[in-house]
Amino acid sequence: MRSGCRIAVLMALAATAAVASAQQSIQLSAFPYRSVADGRSTTTLTAIVRDNSGRPVPNGTRIVFVATNGATFRESIVSTENGVARAILIAGTVPGMARVTATAQGGNAAPAVLDFEFVSDRKLLSSAQEYIEIVTADTAQYTTDTRVVAASAANQGVNLRYRDVQIQADDLQLDIGGYQVRARRAKLRIGKFEQDFEELSFRLNTREGFGTTSYMAQRADTIAWVGGMPAAVEVRPGDTLEIATERPKFGVVRVRAAGFEPATLPEGESPFQFADLSAAVSTIRAKKVTAFPQRGVQFQKAEVYVGTTKVLSMPLYELNQQAAAATPIITDQFVNVQDSTLAVNYPYYLSIKPGQTSLFRLRTGELYGRSTAANRGSFLDYELNWNRGDEMDGGVTFSGIARNDWNLSARQWWQVDDRSSAFFQALTPAGQSLLGSVGYTRQFEGFQTTVNANGSQNLRGLQFNSQDALIAIERDPAKVGRLPARLSLGMNLSYNANSLTSLRDRSAGVYARLLTNGMRTPIGGTLTLSGTVRQNQSSLRGVNTAYFATASYFRELASGVSVNTVYDFVQDGFDDRTYGKHRLSYLANVSRGRTLLQLNGLRSLTLDRQNFFADMSYRVGPLWRLGYRYTFDRFSGVEFIDDQYVLGYRLGWREVGLVYSRSTKRIGLQVVGATIF
Repeated sequence: MRSGCRIAVLMALAATAAVASAQQSIQLSAFPYRSVADGRSTTTLTAIVRDNSGRPVPNGTRIVFVATNGATFRESIVSTENGVARAILIAGTVPGMARVTATAQGGNAAPAVLDFEFVSDRKLLSSAQEYIEIVTADTAQYTTDTRVVAASAANQGVNLRYRDVQIQADDLQLDIGGYQVRARRAKLRIGKFEQDFEELSFRLNTREGFGTTSYMAQRADTIAWVGGMPAAVEVRPGDTLEIATERPKFGVVRVRAAGFEPATLPEGESPFQFADLSAAVSTIRAKKVTAFPQRGVQFQKAEVYVGTTKVLSMPLYELNQQAAAATPIITDQFVNVQDSTLAVNYPYYLSIKPGQTSLFRLRTGELYGRSTAANRGSFLDYELNWNRGDEMDGGVTFSGIARNDWNLSARQWWQVDDRSSAFFQALTPAGQSLLGSVGYTRQFEGFQTTVNANGSQNLRGLQFNSQDALIAIERDPAKVGRLPARLSLGMNLSYNANSLTSLRDRSAGVYARLLTNGMRTPIGGTLTLSGTVRQNQSSLRGVNTAYFATASYFRELASGVSVNTVYDFVQDGFDDRTYGKHRLSYLANVSRGRTLLQLNGLRSLTLDRQNFFADMSYRVGPLWRLGYRYTFDRFSGVEFIDDQYVLGYRLGWREVGLVYSRSTKRIGLQVVGATIF
């Protein structure tokens, strides 16, 4: 209790001592949330740019976009309209995470950073929409640090549902990230298959596992021949015979979607062992839990606990996975202090169920990207989100209710059938303009088509509009002889128009793309190579031949130490003017003992363009921590540099810290979740 009082006092002092900075803040988002690493798929990124009072920046503020891991932009420098800048991200060819950076040209705002995932197969996109539902007659408990849901109720009172899988149990634990279920006295149903198990360990997404149950097993019995019945072979009284009979047997079985079979557990494994959750930092207890493995967790009749103390009750609540990863203490997601600024982000849920949520959200003092300056504007938002597993995902957001600079946005993604998907999104800032994007992808036998279109229309003041559209047809990758590589061939048609410049451009092109499999190198690690040649015939620019190449090298140097280096070559007459023909990006991670370190950067080898981010944390002892954060962004001679030095002290599960910022040249206070080692 004393720790809680001290924290409350420190937060109050920090709120009254808040000092504003003149910096802008950039909020960066993407829809859809991930894409395929096929070199052609596009995603629309939206950057909302505001000054430190929460107002939109002036029209025409130029935002520079850059991405790593071979991803590029259709236009890398975009001007804001009513505080919004939108850029079209074009996928690279190497699966993995690409770090996207958005910076306001002029150096008066810290860059916003977004990690965007490119997957190797289109089928992997649907996994982001899946959900697992748990309903219990008693109470389910979710632990934030382990992402495990545990529930117990007599007479198989715990019910779990995932697609066509249903499990009823007395005791059940779900490891959300691994789709792993462990249960006792459980009944498993998959379609028409149904079986009772004393113990069950089952992975939902692969529909495989182990269990202990009774089943009929064949047994060879030995009997003495006494005669009286004809025998198939010549025997005499007193001889012994072996006959096969079926008798009930209790033992370990391997479970699959179609049934089970007797099995032996792998040596040294204990698949039925429940996790010990007694030392959880923070928990949520609820009657109903709906888990989205790639996104977050929803709760009905939620009670929030820190340790063993109940601190909050909410009829409905949704926990965002990224927010939960930042701090193990749930209440820090609602209210925290960073750099002497009180930040509030409080959701009040109106309804919540597996397919839909609606809520009001109060927010102020938010920090975006790597900024040290908070947005002091106060916002009340309404959000309506819906989801139907891997079939559809969408929502509507009305942000800044009762403000002059409100925003209304809508988004929708559909899995039309097992071969096609579609999406759209629209945004209108204060009714001043309308921005929209649509996309459709269809897989045929041996080839795939993609259609994408973007448009904008100014509704007030100077009337202007812009449109761009792309149609691409590509043959499925084919193996190239005995080489560890695949070759894709394609063609595309595009159209771009802008009423301000009265320019219209129509183009048609063909391209060839070669991608190798991951290859082991003599020095260790994995090397992946890709190359693309593209030729376009444009009504404005004539014939243009472009060349793209990417070399990605990943190596795990030791346990908890890894590096990923990517070299990109671009020569297309457009992006190479912004990025340069040669680019080098890198990511290094260290997580060993008391040390956490991440280095991430991009550097053009031919132009004045680079950024570098460093985040370090070192635990001096059980209570003290030293932290360092460095941000460097440079474009055409304009730089943004900021150092942050943190001295943290742990109070219970929280951490109170002093932070010095080089850009603001002042010492601030922060009360955030402690870094756990």
